[in-house]
Amino acid sequence: MLRVNGELVDQELVEESFHRVKTAEEQKLQASCCERDPEFYEIAEQEVTDSILIAQEAEKRFTEIPEAELKENLKKLIDTYREHGASWEMLEAQRDLMRHEVAASLRMDKLLKDILGDDDQVSDAEVTEFYENHRDEYRTPAEVHSLHLMKTLNENVRAEEVFSKMCELRREGMAGIDFAELAKAETEKSTGEIDLGWITLDRPANPFEATLFSMQLGEISPVIVYEHAMHLVKVIERKEEAVAGIDEVREELEERALGKKRRQALQELAKGLRETAVIEKVEDES
Repeated sequence: MLRVNGELVDQELVEESFHRVKTAEEQKLQASCCERDPEFYEIAEQEVTDSILIAQEAEKRFTEIPEAELKENLKKLIDTYREHGASWEMLEAQRDLMRHEVAASLRMDKLLKDILGDDDQVSDAEVTEFYENHRDEYRTPAEVHSLHLMKTLNENVRAEEVFSKMCELRREGMAGIDFAELAKAETEKSTGEIDLGWITLDRPANPFEATLFSMQLGEISPVIVYEHAMHLVKVIERKEEAVAGIDEVREELEERALGKKRRQALQELAKGLRETAVIEKVEDES
């Protein structure tokens, strides 16, 4: 277990941080990273230690919170819980805990103002930089709405015969015969469903999606061989990829950029506090 400046750290906080760090890394790599558990634990312990150091510094600088300020913010918190259906009995039972949380939050707000001063805001340049660095997060991928005709491949049919039939159906569709009617009459999909709805381009290396998203509106695809079947699709609607303009998401960008600025300020503070902190690993005293 960790002890930071004499304060014993709840091991559950380290475990929660560890699982969050590990999950985020595995999602990014799309692979299990069990062999890196010691590294993730080290990161988790540092994160928790930094949060304790920051909380200790906030309490040191702002030991007393004005009662009026505390009551005002506690009332806001209670009102929020009430809006979400919390009972008075539950809130009364949790009042001391909520009061403690409100006080801690106010101390953190005051600490940030103490650190950043007049710089507790973001400029247009900072918002623009954040937008450029996170542009992909505001990208709406391309989507296609299509109709689908499928014939299965198995040991009871010759692939050449299925392919010949699909080519014939494609020619009929291109000659003007209603593709929806062809699909309804000819598809071998177990549900009989011919409308694929809107599909988002998620896997450009997938042969079905690659063909579908390379087609023009109204076009009928060549025969696609995929997952033990042959397919024909017709694009009936398209939505092209788009990126939200900076002014469309400015409010969110300002909030996120300021949040990042505040986190960086707290990280710098924690880095300095570590230099004089007493951080120990101790045996579980329970």
